[in-house]
Amino acid sequence: DYSSAFDYWTKAAKLGVIEAHYNLSSLYYEGKGVEKDESKFVYHCEEAAIGGHPLARRNLGARENKNQNDERAYKHFVIA
Repeated sequence: DYSSAFDYWTKAAKLGVIEAHYNLSSLYYEGKGVEKDESKFVYHCEEAAIGGHPLARRNLGARENKNQNDERAYKHFVIA
């Protein structure tokens, strides 16, 4: 159930768990158990990416590519 997962991952993210940040970014992106929120998606995705999560970095690259920020997209994809 997404509500329970959200609560659990929020607590874990506050403790610095990178995977929790990535999971929260997915919930905010898809609107599962929470209202879709682009800024919270980006925040949690960035936290996960900074922590070395390759899929979070790829997602940031895809977002930048969609927004036609090709140079930033490229940098994210290289790091991923």
